[in-house]
Amino acid sequence: MKRGWLVACALACACRARSDPRADIDRALARAGRFLAAQQDRDGAFRSRPYSALRDGWSLTPLAALSLRVTPEHDAAARAARFVAGIVGAHGVRGADEVSYPLYAYALGALVLGAPENVDAYRAPRDALLAAVRRMQLSAANGWRADDASLGGWGYSPVVPTRPAGAITEDLLPANLSATVLAVGALALAGTPPTDPALADAAKFVARCRNGDGGFFFSPDLPDGNKAGRDAHGFRSYGSMTADGTRALMRLRGPADPHVAAGIAWLEREFDATRNPGVFGDNEIRRASSYYYWVWSAAHALEHAQRGTAWAEQLSAALLARQRDDGSWRNDATEMREDDPVIATSFAVAALALCRNALGGEQQRHAAWR
Repeated sequence: MKRGWLVACALACACRARSDPRADIDRALARAGRFLAAQQDRDGAFRSRPYSALRDGWSLTPLAALSLRVTPEHDAAARAARFVAGIVGAHGVRGADEVSYPLYAYALGALVLGAPENVDAYRAPRDALLAAVRRMQLSAANGWRADDASLGGWGYSPVVPTRPAGAITEDLLPANLSATVLAVGALALAGTPPTDPALADAAKFVARCRNGDGGFFFSPDLPDGNKAGRDAHGFRSYGSMTADGTRALMRLRGPADPHVAAGIAWLEREFDATRNPGVFGDNEIRRASSYYYWVWSAAHALEHAQRGTAWAEQLSAALLARQRDDGSWRNDATEMREDDPVIATSFAVAALALCRNALGGEQQRHAAWR
């Protein structure tokens, strides 16, 4: 009888070991790392195959580099970091004539070069990118006024966003939450205090993107950019933007801020590991197209908030089930370009790594990035 009990215990332990989600995640990250490394060009860059606007190297490489650093492909990550450092040339930071998406390249590039393994070698180009991020803010220095809803945020403008004298007709000019959370992250993780004027203004912009239900939307100045659309009360809250807004306010006002708590409550209440949550009305294709961005941002928000492991168990299971045989992820919906497997895989890898942190009771120490 005793022997049978011991055998049963051994089998139960073996079963738990085989089903350990962290081991499954580690295998998935290794496979994904190999896939990403195989897409890297000889100069260390990543260039999109389906999208010509992402073939400059500067716009896509930082995203892939951040994901590679949480896989076993450390040599590929180092090559990508060397390429990213090259965005700062002899005449300064490369501009819109060479970089398709400057704000993303500058903010994500600063995160790559500011990572613990890179910052000593690349501090000067990292600081140059941070200065470029500051220049891209819709600030009073660039002519933006106190009554402008975009004041304090960042947008998609390929050049310094100087406010026009008349009506704002350029869609790339207004600020949005997606660009702003990246800029805030780059500055905050480099040690910029929340009292810095740039971040103080950013906090006000983020607050303008918040609804009374605790959720967030994309932009007060870009109606079509709000993927969930609007109802009689205004722009609807939805998952990816609520994660972005909550993350930004964590950096800007701290985890004890009531708006941060309300954002986390929205994410916990509406959390869905299989789709970007919220009421999208007739915009279901836009919900589908933003899935990998959603899981990437949600994982950051929930891991930083240390909200238990249920979300990580659900999200890691959903992502593991979607991984393709070659180690990649890909979205069938195309609007957000997640049909490019380098983009979808980079988002999925980062989300899985954060799930692993939560499941292991660990948390990334961002102070080490300063």
